[in-house]
Amino acid sequence: MTQDKAFTILKSGYNVFLTGQAGTGKTYLLNQFIKHLRKEKKRVAITASTGIAATHIKGTTIHSWSGIGIKQEITSKDINKLKRNEQFMDRIHQTDVLIIDEISMLHKDQLDSIHYILEACLGDPRPFGGLQVVLCGDFFQLPPVGKKNERSKDKFCFMSKSWQFADFKICYLTKQYRQTKNDLITILQEIRTQNVSSKSIELLNNAAKTQFKNKIEPTKLYTHNIDVDKINLERLSQLKTESYFYEAKTKGDKTIVNTLKKQVLAPNKIELKIGAKVMFVKNNTEKNIVNGTLGKVIDFSVKDYPIVKTTNGRTITVYREFWIIEDENGNEIASYNQLPLRLAWAITIHKSQGMTLDVVEMDLTKTFEPGQGYVALSRLKDIDNLLLKGYNEKSLEVDTLALKADKRFKELSESL
Repeated sequence: MTQDKAFTILKSGYNVFLTGQAGTGKTYLLNQFIKHLRKEKKRVAITASTGIAATHIKGTTIHSWSGIGIKQEITSKDINKLKRNEQFMDRIHQTDVLIIDEISMLHKDQLDSIHYILEACLGDPRPFGGLQVVLCGDFFQLPPVGKKNERSKDKFCFMSKSWQFADFKICYLTKQYRQTKNDLITILQEIRTQNVSSKSIELLNNAAKTQFKNKIEPTKLYTHNIDVDKINLERLSQLKTESYFYEAKTKGDKTIVNTLKKQVLAPNKIELKIGAKVMFVKNNTEKNIVNGTLGKVIDFSVKDYPIVKTTNGRTITVYREFWIIEDENGNEIASYNQLPLRLAWAITIHKSQGMTLDVVEMDLTKTFEPGQGYVALSRLKDIDNLLLKGYNEKSLEVDTLALKADKRFKELSESL
């Protein structure tokens, strides 16, 4: 489906599941829809299943917005407590459209709980209390965290009662905007269909020999935090240049600020030195910077702001920026002010979700769940910019239930 057709369906007021392969512009279309809603004076709640995803769309977590918090399932006692919460009741009564991004990571029990809460608190028996609900994501991305040994059918939210009740229109975007070389698009498509060809295997094996031009140092992607932290701290300590320290400034309700702190990719405290490998973690259209742009600190300004030279040769003085959580009416309720940077010799695959990376070295030998390899590879624009140190069999796997569901989603989208 084209973005134009999907946009028309979104504007028609239907409940929608917006999906498609990585790089098809799901987040872009979501942002266009949010602009449209605000222009039409519609009150929109912008949420996501994870803090990282929430910052990408200037929203909050669905857990915080809906009142489910860390709970998987909600009780009548919980709902009655929420009904007595005046701030919560005002929030949901001042919402016309609910958006949930990165829906693949929301557990089915949580989606049902959100429906039950809205139905009860809004006093409306329709799906999700009568709100228009727009879900966005790709079930080949990272799956929900469930109980130990929990089966996929008990985790994925498309298996929930509320999903069936809501009768979502499926908008499956098909045009690629991120990857610029057909080889990578082909590999990703083959992983999605679990039919990886010998040619794709050969390309992945050949990526073990990649040498980057002009001594470009790639971002290293690992499956585990412990590997990432170790590399970043080791590399920073090896630099003999002077340290500059930056601490975040916050404003607003303490509880919401603490939520925002967990969401933002820019650390609460960061140490930088000349020579530090960094990554921008916030989009800036004026400077043509995206979340994932890489560079190196080459100097500091007279006011101690870092000066970063990006991998494509641009020199940018980096100032503090704001991350903001707004209520349904667009009013600021919490802010986080920090340099939009983090150390980037290495990052986890989980933190890379939603980013577009220029050059990448990845080690997939410790891949432990289906979809991790797909997420990692889909961060790239071009397979020529990949150094693949190794991978295991699970790296090329996707969840079998997600595979069946994706095929059905395509069929439903094509029938619209």
